[in-house]
Amino acid sequence: MSYKNLVCTGCSCLCDDIGVEQEGDVITRVENACRKGAAFIYAHNINERRNPPCLVKGERGDLTEALDTATQLLRQAKKPLIFGLDNSTLEAQARAIELSRTLGATIDDCSSFCQGTVVENILTGTLPSCSFPQLKEADLLVYWGSNPYHSHPRHISRFAYYPFERAKPAGLSCVDVRDTELSRRCRHAFRLLPGEDRDFIISILTVIKEDSGREDARAFVELLKKSQFPIIFVGLGLTYALDGDFSLFQQLIETIKNILGIGLAVIPMACHTNMRGLNHLLYQQTGHVNKISFANGISHGPQFSFLEQVRNQEADCILIVGTDPYSSLPASLAKNLNRGISLITLDPYITPTSMHSTVVFGGAISGIEAGGRVVRMDGTEVTLSPIKETDRPSDEEIISRLLEGV
Repeated sequence: MSYKNLVCTGCSCLCDDIGVEQEGDVITRVENACRKGAAFIYAHNINERRNPPCLVKGERGDLTEALDTATQLLRQAKKPLIFGLDNSTLEAQARAIELSRTLGATIDDCSSFCQGTVVENILTGTLPSCSFPQLKEADLLVYWGSNPYHSHPRHISRFAYYPFERAKPAGLSCVDVRDTELSRRCRHAFRLLPGEDRDFIISILTVIKEDSGREDARAFVELLKKSQFPIIFVGLGLTYALDGDFSLFQQLIETIKNILGIGLAVIPMACHTNMRGLNHLLYQQTGHVNKISFANGISHGPQFSFLEQVRNQEADCILIVGTDPYSSLPASLAKNLNRGISLITLDPYITPTSMHSTVVFGGAISGIEAGGRVVRMDGTEVTLSPIKETDRPSDEEIISRLLEGV
């Protein structure tokens, strides 16, 4: 039996204090991880992963055959699309961007319908942000549209609140549409109706500028006034309530800063391990974090989002990396994936998407079987070191060989 340390890649918190015990190549004990992280780590050895790592047209194949078939499909494609990569390392993501350029393909990830807009505003400097270590200076933490007890179970205990339990005048707060484990622990919880976030923000602005508005908005402003360095953790609830348009939220942040004289920071509650990493790489190379087409130089727009590409049946070949659109898309969209589109899937696990794919690569799990670099939700780069050997290729290796083939 051996004891090793690892960085958990179960979510974008990337907790680096995880200990595991191994007997041979099997992890028998996990320490410090949350229930979500522990389940993710133990899942590396589920029976389904014992199946052949490569499938071609539903039949067992070796890596060479799978690569040959996949490269042929990509070369023949007139409108290829690369989607996913949010659980891959920076090295794999960089190779995927290079592959997209070579093919003249469209590239997108899940951030185009979740936290991409927030990340882009942070990268452009429109929204102020900070890193986890700076949270020790915060005296107000507002979780807006997020319940970390389910999405990021160690966010509060490891990074945000409990590590710095000295006196906090304002403390822990949340804005949500329902009572949650978090709201019951907060000193101040603001309950909204579904979709009411925009009206709530407008009312907060009215209170600040005109000293009039709804009572809960007044209470929120008073809470801010007691704080010197508040942090707002932006969750998917706020993202979807604003329909991805954060202009009003940006106005709120600027008003708090300019009129109340309070400097604050925003951190997106990104779900996927390295979603922010891909956003950073694409922004560095294209000026945008997602929805990019390399068909004619560099183009960006909503028409290049994965959802629009599938809805309009634009792509004829899709390389899907580490995500499962058959499970996450509405049935009305998922059925379009069956209409003359060749699917190539890279995933450590068997999924409904891999079961519908022409070529399947069963890759290594980042952080357990493959190393590399990733970016935490606060923008901090973290290095992953594998703790076990595997004969499964990493995402970086597979994508690199596809790039060589095309």
